[in-house]
Amino acid sequence: MEQSNLYKQPVYTYYPSAEMMMHPLAMKKPSLMQYNNKPEQIDQMVEQELQLLKSHYANEEQRYVDQMLIANPITVERRPPATRPEETTETTTTTTATPNPASSRDVQRQRAESCRKSRYNNKIKKAKLRFRHKYACNQLTESTKLLSCMRDVIAQAEAQLLARGFNRAALERMRHNFGVDRCGDVEPNSMMNMNH
Repeated sequence: MEQSNLYKQPVYTYYPSAEMMMHPLAMKKPSLMQYNNKPEQIDQMVEQELQLLKSHYANEEQRYVDQMLIANPITVERRPPATRPEETTETTTTTTATPNPASSRDVQRQRAESCRKSRYNNKIKKAKLRFRHKYACNQLTESTKLLSCMRDVIAQAEAQLLARGFNRAALERMRHNFGVDRCGDVEPNSMMNMNH
């Protein structure tokens, strides 16, 4: 009797993380048997599952961004003080009364500090966007690999079924019912090219 190698595929080694299982929605998640297979109730269960996945994705994304910000700290260089030509300072001092030099330095220092804060905040926003994009690209790459692995598992299972004498028409009907043909329409390379 021929042994199957399907269980060795990476698809079967994927399990939700412990944090995902400890999520409050995961503890309250009802089983399919509680819904008695009514369409409205199944839709509600799917909606709850989607909410759980969205919150898990958002938490993981935020954790990744925070880790990347810690690993790559944002620095804002101090700009050199603006140098004025000697002529303009002489003309301004002769035409107007000289203001208090201490107060003008304080105003200048406050302006410089607010500009520095603004540049720092802008750099942080750009870095967060860059890290979020990187995280989404990594997730897409993993999903593409998982989808490719699933296709291999399906192809191997189909080959084994056909080798054991399973009806090809029934197999095609199963592919149509479970949407396997639709999954095959999207090429992984085309999904990767959409990000670049």
